[in-house]
Order: sequence, then C-alpha cells, then structure tokens
Amino acid sequence: MMPSKLTKSRFIQAIECPRKLVYACDPRYHNARKDDDFLETLALGGHKVDALAKLMHPGGIEIMARSVN
Repeated sequence: MMPSKLTKSRFIQAIECPRKLVYACDPRYHNARKDDDFLETLALGGHKVDALAKLMHPGGIEIMARSVN
C-alpha cells in the first residue's frame, strides 16, 4: 500500500473515524458506490426536488446542513 497525502478531505474523514482513513487508502476496499450511475441519478433527482420546492414555495425557509468545521 502506497502512502497518500493527507488532504483536507482525508483529515476530516480521519477525525470522524480513523479506521475510515485506513480503508479509504487501501485499494482492496474500493468504494463501489463511487462509480454507481444509479446513486448519481438519485442525487441529481434530489437537486431537482430542491429547485422545484423553491419555485413552489418562494417564501419558505431553507434548512442548510451544518458545516464540518
């Protein structure tokens, strides 16, 4: 296993769970969902629902996710 750089994303991942960082760097544990067209389509559908809701209820309150800082 080759050592990889500790990027901001990997640092955040390691703070959440150090084991995740080990698995993410090991090619034997490749994330099969990363290249999944179906999951990508679901995410796109979620963005469409978001845009539609904003058009239908322009005075509504948008709830934003908390940042991981």
